[in-house]
Amino acid sequence: MPLENALIDPARLPPATPLRLIPVAPSFAPYRVLSLFWRWAMFVIVLLAFALPSLDEAPPASAYGPLVLLLLIAMHLTLAWREARARGWGLRENDLLYASGLFWRRLTVLPCNRIQHVETASGPMERAFGLLRVTCFTAGGLSADLVLQGIAKEDAERVRQHLLSRVHELEGETAEQPENTSADASFEPSNSEPRAS
Repeated sequence: MPLENALIDPARLPPATPLRLIPVAPSFAPYRVLSLFWRWAMFVIVLLAFALPSLDEAPPASAYGPLVLLLLIAMHLTLAWREARARGWGLRENDLLYASGLFWRRLTVLPCNRIQHVETASGPMERAFGLLRVTCFTAGGLSADLVLQGIAKEDAERVRQHLLSRVHELEGETAEQPENTSADASFEPSNSEPRAS
């Protein structure tokens, strides 16, 4: 019997359902800006350490260099703030979604039946802002397949617990009924309102 693999007309597909993503925690934007600010500060300190001995011999036009650098830093921090505020995430019955980017938008959808391991992590600055990262690994992957940044600590812990229970649930269903991978699950964020994306 020959293998059939007919083309599908995109016009005949059902309309896509609009996604209503949950905004990241409000504290993620100031965390993002502050972390970038410290990186820029270290860069400026190192730059000054090498540039100060030769400032006496520098031409007058070089005085505009610090102004240009400050303008670039201000633009970078402003864009980082806006990009952080534009991020969103969502948890559905069968997959996990994360959207990021300001000019170049990126939406990652990770099916729950591919998740094998979930972990949460946070640095000192993230803990100070009440944030937690949720990292998802799939079978056969050496690195993280999806990292949710900017999630409030309470929500992140609940998401991790839900995903792990969902993974065990799907594993049990696969063992008992290999062709049935659906289940009922729900999640409500603690303090975020959905938004259209």
